[in-house]
Amino acid sequence: MTTTVMPESPGVAVAPTRRDPYIDNVKGLLIVLVVLGHMVGQTVGSAPAGRTIYTFIYLCHMPAFVMLSGMLSATELTGRRAASLIRDLLAPYVVFQLLYMSFYTAMDKPMPWTANMFLSPIYHLWFLPALFIWRMLAPLFVQLRGAVVIAIIVSLSAGTASLLGHALSLDRVAGMLPFFVLGVWLGRGRLAYRPSPPVRLTAIAVLIAAAPIAYLVASRLSDLWVYWNRIYQRLGVEVTEGVLIRLGLMAVGLAMTWAIMTLAPRRHTFITGWGANSMYPYLLHGFVVLAFKWSPLDKQVDNIPALLVLTAAVVTLVWITASRPVVWALRPLVSPPVGWLLKDVAPAKKRQSTAVTSQS
Repeated sequence: MTTTVMPESPGVAVAPTRRDPYIDNVKGLLIVLVVLGHMVGQTVGSAPAGRTIYTFIYLCHMPAFVMLSGMLSATELTGRRAASLIRDLLAPYVVFQLLYMSFYTAMDKPMPWTANMFLSPIYHLWFLPALFIWRMLAPLFVQLRGAVVIAIIVSLSAGTASLLGHALSLDRVAGMLPFFVLGVWLGRGRLAYRPSPPVRLTAIAVLIAAAPIAYLVASRLSDLWVYWNRIYQRLGVEVTEGVLIRLGLMAVGLAMTWAIMTLAPRRHTFITGWGANSMYPYLLHGFVVLAFKWSPLDKQVDNIPALLVLTAAVVTLVWITASRPVVWALRPLVSPPVGWLLKDVAPAKKRQSTAVTSQS
């Protein structure tokens, strides 16, 4: 899956308010799942239970990032907020799309340097243009009665619309729209809810129950279902069956998202900083994942100890890429200085840095 995403993460700060450690903790958990999902995705053919683990993560990590982004989105599109969307989402997309295209070329995996390629997000970068579009549409959905129902209809209909493609992530914009609109409808205020112990136990039970569901999905459906960007025909089912499957995946994704948000700690923890700077691991981890994919190492994760080592490596990668030295050194890339391009933008020293999201 700026959150901002993916990403703040892919998140956009619209006012220099005090950071909420709970929100950063949720982002921290989700960015670890994003990176772990991408790494495990390279080992599904060899890792024990690799496909089930991969599916479990993909059932929830981007739905959760998208819904959280909706909850944190402004419902009015002022000039300053529009400028922040350009600065915090589009500018990093331009920079890192070019960097990843260069990386592919340097690794002898050349790709055409064309407008079509530039507008087709590479790998996980899809979340940045998708979140830009969602947040531009947020004020519209606030004004619509039955906005969540409309978003569900749009998502289900997208499974029949072959016109939607990968350009600017329009396929995923439509497919995952219900999670974002539901987040907008719930609003930031719902994040202040403090669950009781019985509710927390229920959330644990939901995640436990999701494990066999992930196994069934992994064993009976294509991985492409959890990407939310394919039409039903290409997934090998008729429209009616496709609609029912997508509705089921929505329900599972929402239940797991609720569980994760319920169980996330409310106080400062070691993952709080990861969430506050989550744009950095979000944008940077792709280089490591792709290098891992193109190396022989991905086939070596064929036992439990190797899978545990991979998980530890993912946590270490997130810790390093979200660390202060990396943030300081790479801020010009992650937060490009585009003030010269924008009108009525506050000086950089007065802005809160953004962190992603998510963000696939």
